[in-house]
Amino acid sequence: MSETTDGSEPLGSVADEASKLFAAMQDWAAHNLGDASHIATGAPECTWCPICQVISVLRGDRPEVSEKIATAATAAVEALRALLEAATTRPTTQRPVQHISFGDSASE
Repeated sequence: MSETTDGSEPLGSVADEASKLFAAMQDWAAHNLGDASHIATGAPECTWCPICQVISVLRGDRPEVSEKIATAATAAVEALRALLEAATTRPTTQRPVQHISFGDSASE
C-alpha cells in the first residue's frame, strides 16, 4: 500500500477497516490469551456456550461468522455516520419563520 505524507497507511473502505480491526483482534487474542486449545474445543456443550462461540470466531475457526460480524460492523458504522451527518446538518434558511407583509408600510 502507498503511505500518506505523515507515514501512515491511507484509510480504506469501512469494510476494509472492519476487516483490519478484526484481524488485529485475532492477533491480539492469539498473543495475549496464550494456549487456549482446551477451550472451545467444538464439543457439544461448546455449541451453545457464547464464550466458546466468541473464542471460535477470534481463532478464525468460523470464517462465515467473522464475515457476518464484519458486515454487521460495517452497517453499524455507516448508520452511525449517517446519524452524525444528519445531526450536524444546519437548516438552509436563516430565519425560522417567514416574514409576511400585509401592505402596511408604516408598520415595517
